[in-house]
Amino acid sequence: MQTGHNRVYQRLVDGDCKGGKCSGKDCCPATYHFRAYGEYLYLRARDVEVPYAVESNLSIAPNVNPPIQTSPIALVDQDYSSGFRAGLALVLDDRTELAATYTWFESSADHHIIRNPSQPIVQILPMVWHPSTQTAITGTVEASANADIDFDLIDLDLRRVLVQSCQTDLFGSVGVRYGRLEQGFEAHFFDGPTRDPLDAGVMTNIDFEGIGLKLGLDGDYYATRLPVMGYMKGAISLLAGEFNASYQQFAVEQPTPEVNTAWSAGRIVPTFDLEVGGGFYSPNGHLRATVGYAYSVWANMVKTDDWIHGVQGNMFRNMDDAITFDGLVLRVEGRF
Repeated sequence: MQTGHNRVYQRLVDGDCKGGKCSGKDCCPATYHFRAYGEYLYLRARDVEVPYAVESNLSIAPNVNPPIQTSPIALVDQDYSSGFRAGLALVLDDRTELAATYTWFESSADHHIIRNPSQPIVQILPMVWHPSTQTAITGTVEASANADIDFDLIDLDLRRVLVQSCQTDLFGSVGVRYGRLEQGFEAHFFDGPTRDPLDAGVMTNIDFEGIGLKLGLDGDYYATRLPVMGYMKGAISLLAGEFNASYQQFAVEQPTPEVNTAWSAGRIVPTFDLEVGGGFYSPNGHLRATVGYAYSVWANMVKTDDWIHGVQGNMFRNMDDAITFDGLVLRVEGRF
């Protein structure tokens, strides 16, 4: 197949491409029956930071609302983390293949704040407690937080040649995507030197799971004098699924959570993917290695910070923001 052909570098060097048109045996290289690929992902989740505490003058002016901040905002934000993608594509005919791909990514971040020892009259003010609880009106001397975000994707794509020459390939694809994205958050606040981890705290969890249609477009460009290539790929999907969110606030002296609530709703979540990069391929076309930079957007999402604010104000509208990911993608592919 034209998708099932390996480009043979020697033919490009010999100038047998007949003006770049893929017609005839001199331009159409050796056939492959399937291809397997693996990718290392080094991504950062953005737009997911959660402010959880700040040093304030709460003990000086207890009736001031909101209290005056006396330190930078303590927030937990994600950094770059590792993931992977792996897949297999089978040739169906001379222009079509069926590809199955699995993607996994997980990220975790921690943060810690302690009261300034030179100013013992200030306190750490929690920003994630429910404002109507007894715990919420007291300050603390120390706080810490952890946030996790992870996702899984399963893609099944029917990919077909749209345009092909000796130097360029353009493919279109249609398929199905399953997606799951989970956000976890936990904060603890300590009143004394014992640092009992259950002095007081908040735990939240948000899960989304959905499935839907996926459309894609990708293209390759091959140099004629060196075995190097460039590529660009993009995809959009519409995932119809369900959100499930929970919030618990607890204190060590309370046998049950002070606040214990949950929320569920159906949503359609659009996802957008873009990747650009380049690399090398072997002279016989059977192996290739590339590196690229990828961007991914999950729209219409319920984020942890928005969910906490919804619980605090008993207002559950406008929880429809975007979560983004970006970073490096290293790929190795074999064609056999």
